[in-house]
Amino acid sequence: MSGKVVLVAGASSGAGRATAFYLAKKGYRVSICARRKNLIDEIVREISSRGGMAYSEAVDMTSWNEVERFFDNTVKQFGRLDVVINNVGAGIRYTKFENLTINEIDDGVRINLTSVLYGCKAAIPVMKKQGEGHIINVSSILGKRSRTGLTVYTAGKHAVEGFSRALWNEVKEYGIKVSILAPAMINTEWAQKAGLKTPFASGKMLEPEDIAHIVELLISLPEHYNIWNVDLMALSQTIDPL
Repeated sequence: MSGKVVLVAGASSGAGRATAFYLAKKGYRVSICARRKNLIDEIVREISSRGGMAYSEAVDMTSWNEVERFFDNTVKQFGRLDVVINNVGAGIRYTKFENLTINEIDDGVRINLTSVLYGCKAAIPVMKKQGEGHIINVSSILGKRSRTGLTVYTAGKHAVEGFSRALWNEVKEYGIKVSILAPAMINTEWAQKAGLKTPFASGKMLEPEDIAHIVELLISLPEHYNIWNVDLMALSQTIDPL
């Protein structure tokens, strides 16, 4: 896989960070972005110190101008773009929908849906020109189910899954794959940011490295077929009813 270029959006922490490190170790060239510049710069320095190749930019994936610039710069840096992982997402505030402010609702839609739309919009022309590419949109188990207190997050993830299915129908004729990765709760700062005191799922959660392993599986498949949807959950997690 040495030489393949993978762009990871939302790479400053959690699954995005773990994926960047893991793929760089495997010989992929990685381009990463997030809003926290100090964190992604640190990741690039560490990957480079280990002999890997990485590039970073501070990017707000809900700003089209910033997204377009980052994708253009990635291609300038590496000459191509093979994989895009749209990993930006946040739970917003854990509360009933009626308690959310209009700003929180707007932020939830932008972070969990608009960021994915922009990432795909920027990736398609590059991959179409190449005649190949793979887009992985990170959704959630809540993209197929629902959870009280996370209505806007649930809505955004349902939209990501519907959009991704429709998008693959449009782009597969150009050799572009689209996959949905839908994990249950991961052991990251996500729950704390959303204001959750305890996770919904009981038992051991998924680890960020688990997501990295699944990403590698998806992007290393033979070119003639695609796994378009992966639901991922630790054996000891409980979502009832599933």
